[in-house]
Amino acid sequence: MDNYNRLVEVLSTNEVESINKQWSTAPPLRIATVCSGTDAPILALEQLLSVLNKDKVEKIQMKHIFSCENSKFKRDFIEQTTNPRLIFNDVVELESGKGRCHDGNIRKVPDDFNVLIAGTECVDFSSLSTSPKTLKGGGRSDITFWATHKLAKKYQPSIVVLENVAKCPMNEMAKAFEDIGYIATFRKVCTSEYMLPQSRSRIYFVFVHKDSAQYKEDCNKDAWVSKMEALGPNRKTNEKISWTDILSDGELSSKKSKKKGGRGKSLSESLSSKWLAEIVAIEKKEGITPYDEDGGRPYSEATRNIEVLAHLPDRAKMRLDVQFKRAVKAGVDPLKIPLIWNPAQQLRFTDSGVDSNGKPKTSIAPCVTPGHEWIVSSLKRPLSGEEALALQGITVSKKALKQFECRQLRDLAGNAMSTTVVAAVFLSIFTTVELIDNGKKRSVSGDSSTEQQSSKKRKAN
Repeated sequence: MDNYNRLVEVLSTNEVESINKQWSTAPPLRIATVCSGTDAPILALEQLLSVLNKDKVEKIQMKHIFSCENSKFKRDFIEQTTNPRLIFNDVVELESGKGRCHDGNIRKVPDDFNVLIAGTECVDFSSLSTSPKTLKGGGRSDITFWATHKLAKKYQPSIVVLENVAKCPMNEMAKAFEDIGYIATFRKVCTSEYMLPQSRSRIYFVFVHKDSAQYKEDCNKDAWVSKMEALGPNRKTNEKISWTDILSDGELSSKKSKKKGGRGKSLSESLSSKWLAEIVAIEKKEGITPYDEDGGRPYSEATRNIEVLAHLPDRAKMRLDVQFKRAVKAGVDPLKIPLIWNPAQQLRFTDSGVDSNGKPKTSIAPCVTPGHEWIVSSLKRPLSGEEALALQGITVSKKALKQFECRQLRDLAGNAMSTTVVAAVFLSIFTTVELIDNGKKRSVSGDSSTEQQSSKKRKAN
């Protein structure tokens, strides 16, 4: 809650009063989320509105109309946490007006949502992709973006918020929404600028529908960008954030992975592989002890009997050895000082955890990525799923966490939106945008008692 208080404190008293006056009397925010990973936007908005509504008679209202995720365990997570009335399986189906839900039934897509939040797939646009594709390249990033675009075109929500990686074709994506009646703006942001200790660069788009929303009289789309800057990099604060603050020495609260033993080819079968050639080249170039000499496998020796690292393949263990040797060469002992390494990535993409001055990076962690086991050097174990979620500002009940394996929680964190960034996006919207009363009353579908039950379940968790 402290981070959300800090965001609101950046605003003037008049701005906060104006937000409450305008948005508490406006129609409730009826939100649909698609491809958002963990429904982090809902978790963020609940916290933000709790701050804005504190001690207010008239409160800003929000209802979560539906969510959509194509992965079952992610839908399970959403059901355990935000628990919307409907959880659809595939955004591609929704343009038809119907879709299969998490419970197996086919249901109608509600037509009364006025806010759409989407974190469409980014793998084809990522700088780490080995086969990048364009916005019309036929990959999952292409498919989920256009499915979201068709959903917006069909139902015309007043506000659409879209998130993707920094390398996405942002101008083309903005133009696509302008072509269906939206005013488009976007900004590149880094999670570390919004009080979370992670270097995660993303593009956030805001699309305002010309017929049902508008920028305030003294604002335009540039005002939204300026407000984002005021809430982020230009925020006046003396706060110090560190990724090591999220580390826990206790047992993991989630289910343990069932993976045991080794995997991948043995070293003798991999001697001609590209990854080994990369390691040999880096050791030679950087003047560090070769892997096949005494002292060339320092981290592997130090973690030989560590069960949670035993399943790593040789390429991962040898990359950790290189990172260890790099740190020691810079004067840092990684067995005493926590550094964070990703052995799944090629070494040319991997942060060693030591800066150019030979100081350990214990403040800002690299970007958490889905499906990867980030290793905390001094703890001799992977970053837990709960810790990875914390880097995104996501905290959920122990009861919910216990339903999932660590690798699933890490994957959820890697695909999630950063909560404080989403909060800043909406706080900037609240200060610059207003809904238009055009006399059209949209139908209100759904059972309010069901929505109340969902809210009670979240509180119970």
